[in-house]
Amino acid sequence: MKKLWLLAGFSLLLVFQGVYAEESSADLLGLNTVSNFVSEAKQALPSSATPSPQQQSTATATQNPLAGKNAPPTANTNTTATGNNNTDDTDNADQSAAGQPSSTAATNSSAPLTMPPVNPWVAADQNESLATAGAFRSVSQDAFPLSPDQINALRNMLDQTQRAQAAAPYKTPPAPTSTSLLIDLAPGAVPPVIRLSKGFVSSLVFIDSTGAAWPIEAYDLGDPNAFNINWDKKGNTLMVQARQDYSYGNLAVNLKGLNTPVMLTLVPGQRVVDYRVDMRVPGQGPQAIVTIGDNLPAPADNQLLNVLNGIPPMNGQRLKTENDFAEVWKVGDIVYLRSRYTLLSPAWVAKMSSADGMNAYKLSPAPLVLLMRHGQVVSVKVEGLS
Repeated sequence: MKKLWLLAGFSLLLVFQGVYAEESSADLLGLNTVSNFVSEAKQALPSSATPSPQQQSTATATQNPLAGKNAPPTANTNTTATGNNNTDDTDNADQSAAGQPSSTAATNSSAPLTMPPVNPWVAADQNESLATAGAFRSVSQDAFPLSPDQINALRNMLDQTQRAQAAAPYKTPPAPTSTSLLIDLAPGAVPPVIRLSKGFVSSLVFIDSTGAAWPIEAYDLGDPNAFNINWDKKGNTLMVQARQDYSYGNLAVNLKGLNTPVMLTLVPGQRVVDYRVDMRVPGQGPQAIVTIGDNLPAPADNQLLNVLNGIPPMNGQRLKTENDFAEVWKVGDIVYLRSRYTLLSPAWVAKMSSADGMNAYKLSPAPLVLLMRHGQVVSVKVEGLS
């Protein structure tokens, strides 16, 4: 009995396998038919046509005959659509071959469209023009808030302010002068005044009664912030300059071999500036010039000092000379002579010399004067004297 059942089951298995084989054969025959149709359609297309992605997917599906049952439902839809597209492409290819241009060919053969030139700086209408003008005005005001006239006015104001700050309290520059001062070292004497101005240098030259240089040993300044002093550490000249206006101070100078310091008062902000001041100290310094005769220093004589500085003596009468070697004035029974050369005759009563070599003499009246000029004796006749 078991054998009968086994034979029946084996027979049924063979029947089912035959049916499955027939269905598979039929399916293969169907796929081969579709593949042949697609190949004929590709051959009908022009050589320049390029298959679309859908056509490439369809060709791939047809090359796999076993994907018919296993493929998802969407694969059959795409295959059908691809088949329709291929049919349309075949029709278009046939129409192009027959001389009837398709829509694609018409588009490719038409001339390209050209747009008219557009100028972005030209407003399209009045509203856009007003908006552009308003924007330009706003940007220009933010970038340049001041007009050229206002800028020039500000520059002029700045120039006037800087000029007023740098200028002296008076409009004209101070007048320069060179003088000689007699230093009085006696107790209770008033110290000489040195007139200064900011921006101007004054030189103080210290000499003795013979006109020789008196070297400086040291100095001390009352207000170093208000004045500036330069000294070469060995000479007899100080360079004094005021740093501020209306800031007063004093100066103490120690001369070599002199126990008493020379006191000076510094007054800046003056309209007359002492460019050079010869500070004549009584006595003979270390470098005194030895003269023939009395070696005692001449007494201080302001009248003689004025003659040395080129100022005529008070109530003096100018006398004519035959040359310009000397200047002569007469005051009563006294004669004052000013010359750059050394007086030989007559004998003088008092003498003063400056640092630049000028000499002033006080002597008795004489119609003829002898001078030593560059090693030669020259005579000077004076009119008005007998």
